[in-house]
Amino acid sequence: MWGLIGGVGGLYIFYLLMQWFANRANFWRWVLYGLGVVAILIAGIFAWYKIKEEARRRKIDHIISVIRQAGLEEHINNFILRWGHGQEKSKDALELRGYSIDRSRIRDLQDFLSQKKVKFSLSDIEILLTYYVDKRERDDTFNRINATTGSFSKLSGSDFERLLYRLYEAMGYSVHLSGRVGDQGGDLIATKNQEMILVQAKCYTNSLVGNSAVQEAVAAKNHYDCNKAVVVATSNFTKEAIELARTNNVELIPRRMIQKMLLDYLHESWD
Repeated sequence: MWGLIGGVGGLYIFYLLMQWFANRANFWRWVLYGLGVVAILIAGIFAWYKIKEEARRRKIDHIISVIRQAGLEEHINNFILRWGHGQEKSKDALELRGYSIDRSRIRDLQDFLSQKKVKFSLSDIEILLTYYVDKRERDDTFNRINATTGSFSKLSGSDFERLLYRLYEAMGYSVHLSGRVGDQGGDLIATKNQEMILVQAKCYTNSLVGNSAVQEAVAAKNHYDCNKAVVVATSNFTKEAIELARTNNVELIPRRMIQKMLLDYLHESWD
């Protein structure tokens, strides 16, 4: 379309040059005609973009309405929190404002929604995820402006455990400490409904969390007869720890994820 407009514009300018030398009155008349056409063209393009944007907005509203009516907003936020931080390095990922979600996980989400009687195309799900990621980031910005701040580097292991204690209480869990006082590998047990989570706290500053943390979580989970194990760290995890956690069904919560959870539930900004 733009090529056609450019071609017509070139012919128009050539015609004006001819009229300038041949008939000045006709030249100015065609200048006015041209300005009128340009004004109409600009108005048409603007209207087309407005119509397109309105259609896009209506589609987003419809998708979000379906999710809310189905009571699935929490599931979508959990999906973003669990899979949105690039834990799975992939060449085929949806990149959104610092989030990176493997498209194979998006297909899994499509299957999950289908089981809940919500039929969305993959493009619809990408629109859905974009909306909720944008919302999370806006909320994150506003919360950080108002949030109290803290530094992980100033925490001892027991301090970090107490911080997680407050976090899981704010998330609606009944919590108690099961580790030794001052033990950085100390555990929390968080219980809600039928869920009993063994939480392993790792307050590391300048090093990655390795296999031993996952092994400790598995052993503690079995010892306390929990049905889920989670390792929460103020740093990130080694590749080996990620692989071991996957094979042992242990959830890993790295630095960025726990920062987000603390901001969401305690309104505290930690770096």
